[in-house]
Amino acid sequence: MNEPLIKTEMKDRICLFTLNEPDKLNAMSEDMAEEFKYRITELRSDPKPKVLILTGAGRAFSAGGNLKRMLERTASNVTEVRKYIIEFYTSFLSIADLPIPTIAAINGHAIGAGACLALACDMRLAADNAVMGFTFAKIGLHPGLGAEFFLTRTVGRARTFELLMTGDILPAEEAHRIGLVNHVVPPNQLMDKTMELAKKIEAMPVFPIRMLKESIDAATRGTLSDTIHRQAAYQAISYLSADTKEGILSMLEKRTPRFRDEY
Repeated sequence: MNEPLIKTEMKDRICLFTLNEPDKLNAMSEDMAEEFKYRITELRSDPKPKVLILTGAGRAFSAGGNLKRMLERTASNVTEVRKYIIEFYTSFLSIADLPIPTIAAINGHAIGAGACLALACDMRLAADNAVMGFTFAKIGLHPGLGAEFFLTRTVGRARTFELLMTGDILPAEEAHRIGLVNHVVPPNQLMDKTMELAKKIEAMPVFPIRMLKESIDAATRGTLSDTIHRQAAYQAISYLSADTKEGILSMLEKRTPRFRDEY
């Protein structure tokens, strides 16, 4: 029986996805895209997970697109390639639409579309020997997998120009310095530190975490007035939750809260 291309594991209420084609540096294939979308769909319908961690098997997070398959596309017509690319990218970017927070644990090379997949997650930790690069231009290709969308929102317009127009590959510390990753840790601590962050989030009541996932994304597209009106609506809803009452009481009574995770 073939190994799954996306390995899944549950640890309490934290779900772990592992891109699992290490001999190909977890290059992103059609089969992987299909399985990835299926796993995301499964996860979306499961009320138990509160956080998703995404990482790669072996020495890479993902080396990006499969170069041999990309070469084949040079002999295809524009209409066919466009249709294929939309379906392929939509499968992987389904991770961005999950209602729960997502964390990329970048264990090695995250290149091209692989780097974009890491950016599609809400937070990123990187091993100190990992590298990131948006190398599309180096092979004469326009960027894909939402590169401009994610980069402009993460590092700003000027750095997006530089990263996409040079294709420079950045060591983890430089990626951290410019804001591409949240934390850089030794390789043997990567999963422990990622799990530590996930557990902090897991300890929070589910309702505000899910609302925050939506409202933070919305804040990047809206005005201050939009944000205030959304906050007013979501806080009003929060006050109806037993978990909000429990959280306030626990602070007043100086004890650990006992959340019921109502949603």
